[in-house]
Amino acid sequence: MPTPTQPARILFVTFDAGGNFPPVITLGREFARRGHHVTVLGHAQQRRKVEAAGFEFIAYSNAPSWSSSRHRSTASTLWGYLALFTTRTLVDDAVAASRAADLVVVDCMLLPVMSALNALPPPTIALFHAYYAYLDGPWRRGPIGVVARLRGLSSRRIWGFTDLQVVISDQALDPAGRRHRAAGNIFWAGPAEPAARPLTPRTPPTVLASLSTTYFPAQQQTMQNILDAAATLPIRLIATTGPAIDPSRLRVPVNAELHEYVPHADVLPDCVAVIGHGGHSTTFQALAHGLPLIVMPMHPLLDQPMVGRSVARAGAGIVVRKKASAARIAAALSRILDEPGYPASARAIGDRLASGDGTTRAVDRMLAELP
Repeated sequence: MPTPTQPARILFVTFDAGGNFPPVITLGREFARRGHHVTVLGHAQQRRKVEAAGFEFIAYSNAPSWSSSRHRSTASTLWGYLALFTTRTLVDDAVAASRAADLVVVDCMLLPVMSALNALPPPTIALFHAYYAYLDGPWRRGPIGVVARLRGLSSRRIWGFTDLQVVISDQALDPAGRRHRAAGNIFWAGPAEPAARPLTPRTPPTVLASLSTTYFPAQQQTMQNILDAAATLPIRLIATTGPAIDPSRLRVPVNAELHEYVPHADVLPDCVAVIGHGGHSTTFQALAHGLPLIVMPMHPLLDQPMVGRSVARAGAGIVVRKKASAARIAAALSRILDEPGYPASARAIGDRLASGDGTTRAVDRMLAELP
């Protein structure tokens, strides 16, 4: 029987929705570093990244078709998520994979899977990859949560029956952090992001612009407006397009460079600010480096507006509408670069995140659930 210090078989049950996936890799690497065997059950297109990290991969045999980078309408996206989060077609694969596991970590959105695994012997951990306040608030009360309850899938009840709920976010910024400070099986580990590297700012000052890898309407135009804003400022802009934006359709100023993908950890140490969409991972990587942000939420029903508001309340950034003009973006960027309060607040958050070491705390707490 494994213990926290002896090799264990760790199973992650996940899906392809962009920002929910990087924490699986980060946490998996920490488990593997300690000598544990990591397996990931997910969509077939996730195989390459999982195996590149050195983990075993199992693809769902009958998953609803889904890709975070596919161009969809808002209605189609909502319908796709409804199918993914309430389908029982993933349950058999998850149950079968769990038979070879000592500990199972399940994405908190996969309600039927989690409900089934709660009744089985391996300890089941619900992984919250966004603010608890969002998942237990707008997500639970919104269309997906309503449909789930109509199908007998109460998220609160299912989460409550897990052995542990691990929130890989910052308890101080998460609006739910204060009211759940001493709550039963809920544990705020802190963001599970790669360790921040020391800053080495360049001249001219470098700004990273990175919107979601998931497609959202008007995202292409938002990136163009960011590029046009950069053209009016004495900065160097590094912009990542991901699979959701067509770089051939963008007008790129001389002080900007485009990349389909670049690891944020390689770029952030050179930066003085970040323009993002309010995705949890991008936002907290920036804050971990002590960098202020301009947050341009891409979708009102996701956690991005809540993340943006929390950053603004903390004094570490400004929220700007995704349809904002280039002039409005340039004004916001000039403000966070010129006013010392924004970088000072971001550095204070970065210091707190560095001392917390969310990845280590999360894995320590999860391993404590081993029988």
